[in-house]
Amino acid sequence: MTKPWNKRIALMPMMLLAMMIAAACGSNTTDDSNANASAGASPSAATAGAKPEEEGKKEAVTVSLLTSQAKYKEAYQKIAQKLKTDENITLDIQVVPDDQYYNLVKTKIATKEVPDILMNNAPSEYITIDAPKNMVDLSNEPWIARLANPNLLKGTDGKVYAMPVESSSFYAAAYYNKAVFKDLGLSEPKTYADFLNVLETIKTKGNGITPIFMSNKDSWTTQIFMTIGLPVLLGDKAQATWDQLLTNKIKWADIPEFKTVLEDYADLYKRGYVNKDHMTATFDNAKEALATGKAAMLYNGEWTVGDLLTKNHMNPDQIGAFVLPFGDKQIMGTGAFVQGFFIPKNAKNVDAAKRVLNLISQPSYMNLYFAENPGSPGFKDVDGGSVHPAVKALVDHYISTNQYIAQLNDPMAFASPIFPDLWQLYVDMTVDGTKTPDQVISAWDKKYADYMKQKEQPGF
Repeated sequence: MTKPWNKRIALMPMMLLAMMIAAACGSNTTDDSNANASAGASPSAATAGAKPEEEGKKEAVTVSLLTSQAKYKEAYQKIAQKLKTDENITLDIQVVPDDQYYNLVKTKIATKEVPDILMNNAPSEYITIDAPKNMVDLSNEPWIARLANPNLLKGTDGKVYAMPVESSSFYAAAYYNKAVFKDLGLSEPKTYADFLNVLETIKTKGNGITPIFMSNKDSWTTQIFMTIGLPVLLGDKAQATWDQLLTNKIKWADIPEFKTVLEDYADLYKRGYVNKDHMTATFDNAKEALATGKAAMLYNGEWTVGDLLTKNHMNPDQIGAFVLPFGDKQIMGTGAFVQGFFIPKNAKNVDAAKRVLNLISQPSYMNLYFAENPGSPGFKDVDGGSVHPAVKALVDHYISTNQYIAQLNDPMAFASPIFPDLWQLYVDMTVDGTKTPDQVISAWDKKYADYMKQKEQPGF
């Protein structure tokens, strides 16, 4: 899934760039998520294993980092403070609302008013941001030798343009409140009919509890149902389908599974299983509703669990997760890295930015992150911490047994620059009378074909 990701840049003037979070703020902060977080350090030697200078004051330097609310974690406060204390580097972290981030990044690249470091998905977003043209090649950085899965970060040119936090990511699932399920006598569904029955039970017997919370203001969350559902429904036909779409041998309208997953998604709204304020609700709102028991579940990635624990202070024992059984299949959709650090070629402090990445790749920094966000580290010498049982179960049951499939966004990455338009069509479909599944398919087929012709893709 590509994460973070939406539109409306016209509504966000340059003051968005002034939304800096204070060190105390995290990715999914509420009112104070746009304050300033900084830590400081100097450009002292930061090669792998390099030791800080023992004497003398280090020269101060400031390095800017642009990220979205969903990608920023509170643990970065401690990383920033360590950079300031140990290295005299001020890490000026600028946090932008999720629904503005995608277009803001594109605008800053186009105007060459870029930060020193920016966060984006890797390698799926290499195409979107034209990494070979706009981003620094990091293939020869010292931390490359310590990567757990170096090949997963390589672009089609064999180069690496982003430094990861985790070794793999995006475990798409319904993350749910166990207390709600227990009170209503519910169990994890094994078929799609079971899933609908669970939602119906919550709607009719849950005393106002929202069965499944949707946050359509952040359209990157809207797309996940289709981004995962379509390849799961396609199954063994998935790769052939992507190949045919990329060569114009078939249209999106020729894929019955695409219409099916759109109809299934629209049906959730027609049946009243979704929160009424879904058009203005954010991902932060979704997690808050789940943690407080106002919603039974939400559909997203495994980072949801970390946020529920660190920001919403949800009881760890009350967090569960299950894979949505699209087409009655027990297969999990997954994807590429969702937290990658890029350095734009036009950054003012490229060398200092490289030093910062090498520093935070070290165990003493990365362990600060995983102490609060347990997972699978991107580096072999980093302690991933204690993974929550719900996430571990997904890995054990699906990843370890090869019962998973790549999300739509990865094999179709060539079209990723226009994916936000598709996500908006999904959002429009959730409003009565705005877009039907057939209208979504028709509009997307035209947009897709026009884009591929513009890019002179063979077959178009």
